[in-house]
Amino acid sequence: MAVSSDPPAQNAPSTIAGLVGAPGPIALELFYDLIFVASVVVLSDSYSHHPTAQNLLWLISVFAVIWLIWMQTSLLFNLDREQNNLMRSLVLGQMLLIVLLSISAADDLETHSKFVGPLLGLTLLLVSAMLAVSARGNPKMTGYTRIRIRYFVVAAALIACSPVVGENAYLVLWPLGFLIVLAPSLRSDPLGGQTIKTHHLVERFGAFTVIMLGETFVKTALTATEYDMKGLSVISLLANFVIVFAIWWLYFSNAPSVGPTAGRGGHNTWMLTHLPLHLSIVGVAVGAALATNSFGKEVPSSAALYLSLPLCGVLVSMVVLELLSGQAHSKRVAGIFAAACICIPVATIVTVAISSNELRGLSILLAALMVSTVIGSNSVRSKVAKQAEGTRT
Repeated sequence: MAVSSDPPAQNAPSTIAGLVGAPGPIALELFYDLIFVASVVVLSDSYSHHPTAQNLLWLISVFAVIWLIWMQTSLLFNLDREQNNLMRSLVLGQMLLIVLLSISAADDLETHSKFVGPLLGLTLLLVSAMLAVSARGNPKMTGYTRIRIRYFVVAAALIACSPVVGENAYLVLWPLGFLIVLAPSLRSDPLGGQTIKTHHLVERFGAFTVIMLGETFVKTALTATEYDMKGLSVISLLANFVIVFAIWWLYFSNAPSVGPTAGRGGHNTWMLTHLPLHLSIVGVAVGAALATNSFGKEVPSSAALYLSLPLCGVLVSMVVLELLSGQAHSKRVAGIFAAACICIPVATIVTVAISSNELRGLSILLAALMVSTVIGSNSVRSKVAKQAEGTRT
């Protein structure tokens, strides 16, 4: 007979399996995150085929509102871990709407589909309904949910009405709605007496970052299958994977281990810094796919910006996250990230000067730069850690 100190599986508490016959909170969160894989793939793929400034602005706006909805839902899951079938149904409805609005936003890039605004507004109303369900089941959540429900309804109305006002009204109404959704977080008591679970918050943002990085792998690999890969194209593909791996390393070597700083401002800044980070990672996916198959194509010299600018965005976001951590090595590591960010335009200019329509060499050069950044930042962290050990002994 096997002897084990662990409790039987059927008696072990689990946050993956909830009540009998129902999935638990973690299972619901992971399932919820899956829909963003589909959403990001659809949006980034549509831009890859129609890379114009107007389309870029449109898709960034769509992604930003979707991301905000994800953040507000994740905060609700953080503060209220009790979930019932009504809450699960609302989450499922939100997932369906996100898929529909992503497809709609991607299908009609030039005309800016009139369905996207109303679908975004309806999704925000579902988040409001989730807040109401949470308050009904847990009275302690009332202070957190009451003001947010009112603000979210106003924001939903603004965003939903944007197509009626005009084709480009989203440029004004969506950012206004974005700010209205964030407004309750700026109060003196933003959580309504609740306490945020920092460990869970860090896990949620870390998981979403992995999803963004995974989308880059998927997009680059799928793009590579459309063409005959050989020689420098294969090396470029590997270089793009190295870039993604380096981003993963730089993020998870510090941000999740430290998490957001204490206080209202620290938490908000830490969370919102992930928006440009995630947007930039999606941009890297588009640029990496373009660079992998640039050989033999008429690629404008400006196409190099599709890879270099998003990578700069990633590093700038890393600088902010590093400084927010407030560790002994933070300023020095942030300096390394900033130096790498400055080197990216130099590498881009040199590559374009040599061959304006060859992006594969740029991806290889940027991969080498990112590896150097990883090595440099790790060296600083190790050195500071050893000095701290020596001081304690």
